[in-house]
Amino acid sequence: MSSVVLDASAVLAMILKEPGGDRVEGLLDRLDAGARGIHIAISAVNWCEILTRLERAQIAMTGERLTSILSGVEVVPLGKPEAETAASYARLDASLAIGDRACIALAAQRRAIAWTADKTWARAKLPIKVEFLR
Repeated sequence: MSSVVLDASAVLAMILKEPGGDRVEGLLDRLDAGARGIHIAISAVNWCEILTRLERAQIAMTGERLTSILSGVEVVPLGKPEAETAASYARLDASLAIGDRACIALAAQRRAIAWTADKTWARAKLPIKVEFLR
């Protein structure tokens, strides 16, 4: 099974038609087409980050509309163990925001590949595989 965890930057790249967003769209199309062995998840922290960034940019997006766009993607709550793991990743690189660390923690927990458009991740020694979209 191929397991992917999406960072907010990856989803925003797709929604905003930025470089790399087409790759996320292609992955979601494969999921929609019923491709076997693909599981895609996103942390609820990243879900919040997406909605927040679009709200601040005055781009209309509701949770319901985002659910439609990310149909089939599992939204995973950040529980206490995941929060503690995400907090521990702050020492990897000071530039990793809470959303970054939540994504990395979820990918580590699930032994998944994290997809991101955030180049700053390349500086950190991460405990996961990362697919950089640009």
